[in-house]
Amino acid sequence: MKNEREDLIETYHDMTTEELLDHWESGTLTELAIQVAGEELTQRGVPLPPVKPTEAEGDNKEPLEEIAFETIAKSYTPTEMHILRGRLEADGIPAVVVDDDVNQTNSILAATGGVHLQVPRQYAIEAKRIVAEVKSGELTFEPNIVDESVPEPALPEVASKTPSSNWELVIIAAIFIFAGFGFIQTMWFAYNFNAGIVWDIVSSLALALPILYFVGALLLAFRSKWAILCFAIHLPLSIGPTFWLTPDEPLQIAQIIGWICTVGIIYFCIHLRRQGRMG
Repeated sequence: MKNEREDLIETYHDMTTEELLDHWESGTLTELAIQVAGEELTQRGVPLPPVKPTEAEGDNKEPLEEIAFETIAKSYTPTEMHILRGRLEADGIPAVVVDDDVNQTNSILAATGGVHLQVPRQYAIEAKRIVAEVKSGELTFEPNIVDESVPEPALPEVASKTPSSNWELVIIAAIFIFAGFGFIQTMWFAYNFNAGIVWDIVSSLALALPILYFVGALLLAFRSKWAILCFAIHLPLSIGPTFWLTPDEPLQIAQIIGWICTVGIIYFCIHLRRQGRMG
C-alpha cells in the first residue's frame, strides 16, 4: 500500500512541466507536496519559482520568500545522502535528496552526476560545515541526542570510533598481507633448516622480527593501540643488528626501504588513533 509521499511522486511524475509549475504556484501545496514537487522540478532541470502561501497562511502570515536551493554534496550512493540529510535535519537544517530514484534504477544516468543533497541557500554554509565534519570523522552520522533530565555517569574520555575510509582499509590489508607473507616464509625456513642454524643473537632476531611484525599487523587489523608498540619495538631491533652486530655487511636498499615503511606504518597507526579508529 502506497504512502502519501509515493502517491505524490507518482502524480507529479505524470504531470507535464507546465501543469506542475501551475500546481507549484497555486499556493495550495502542503509542506510535503512542496518538497516532492521541488524534487521533481529539480530533476527536470527547472529552476524553482517562489512558493505562494496557502489561503490560511496568507490571512495570518507574511508572503514566503523565494526558496533557492544549493547543492552541498554529491554521491553515487543514495543511502549516504539520505543519512546526511537526516543528520542535517536533526541539526535544524531542512534538506532534500535529489535524483535518488533515478540513480537507484538507472546506473547509466547515475554516471552523469550522482545523487545531490540540497539545502536552502541561507543554510548552505552551516550545512557544508556539518557535512565536512562528518566526512572527516569529527562528527558521527547520527546526531548526539542527550536527555538533560538524566545526569551522565562519569566515564573516562575515550575517542569514539568512526568508520574507516576505503584507502585506510586498503593500507591495513596491504600491511597484513605483507606481514603474513614474511611470517610464513620465516617459519618455513626455520622448520626446514633448523638443524643447520646456529642460534646466536643475529639468527634469533632474524626469527623474532617477522613474528613481531606479524603480531603488529594483526593488532592493527583489529584496531588495537598495541600495534603502535609492536612496530615501535620492531624498528630499532631491525636497525640495531645492521650497524652493531653485522657491521661488515654492506647496507642494502631494501633494508632502508623497509625502515622507511615501518616509520610510515607507525605514523599511520597514530593517525588512526587520533581519528578515533583505533582503541
